[in-house]
Amino acid sequence: RLAEYPQANIVSVSQNDWDAHCLCPECAAQEQADGSPAGPLLRFVNAVAERIGRDNPEVAVDTLAYQYTRKPPANVIPLPNVIVRLCSIECSFLQPLADEANASFGDDLRGWNEISDRLWVWDYTTNFGAYIQPHPNLRVLGPNIRFFIANGVTGIFEQGAYQSPGAEMAELRAWMLAKLLWDPNRDTDELITEFTAGYYGPAGRYVREYLDLLHDTAEATGHYMRIWGNTNAPYLTLDLMGRAWALFDRAEAAVADDPELLGRVQLARLPLRYVWAIRWHEFEA
Repeated sequence: RLAEYPQANIVSVSQNDWDAHCLCPECAAQEQADGSPAGPLLRFVNAVAERIGRDNPEVAVDTLAYQYTRKPPANVIPLPNVIVRLCSIECSFLQPLADEANASFGDDLRGWNEISDRLWVWDYTTNFGAYIQPHPNLRVLGPNIRFFIANGVTGIFEQGAYQSPGAEMAELRAWMLAKLLWDPNRDTDELITEFTAGYYGPAGRYVREYLDLLHDTAEATGHYMRIWGNTNAPYLTLDLMGRAWALFDRAEAAVADDPELLGRVQLARLPLRYVWAIRWHEFEA
């Protein structure tokens, strides 16, 4: 395949997206000796990378450190042409990845950095259980990128709601990530203010107030917010929903004469409509 596509400079040799790794006596013994299922996998990836490197020294072999292989092994290190791509899928994205809530991920990140010269990450920035649902992770986007860089990461992939138009604050989130990947020292709070003022016009102040309300309420709960959250999240209270609804009434009124801005505000309001629709009878009671 590399001969067929000479422009390629990276290939992926990774586990499947589920845990069905080999537990035969030989593999189980190697896994125990290495202290992680990543051990046998990395040995295999190294063998492939060694063969590829003979004729294609410029090609890198990328492999995931994902779920059951997230913990680095004790007795094997990646070859120089191997990229380890660590995935943060189990983490809470309400708290920064450097927070105690995500301590085990931080340990794994530092462990891989000790043995790998080509450490990348696959990070998650949306709610894959329902793309449209409120997902208050905007405040951690900057700290997380800086945390990666401080621990040796040289490649960052931020996965968003690429297959769902209308996902919650997708435009803001993508814009912030682009700015932060270009300059990780940008202030997260300033970025949110800049975008809401520029994208929503006179309604921006109310959208910004809603985002502060959502994040403040969520952070006060200490909720472990994974990427498959549902509308029963403890921060989606009746009080928050009522206050947020009133803010969007004011936001729509502020741009009622501008169809383009009004459409953007109404799109930003859809996550609230979604929660109301799912929990209407509960809130009504």
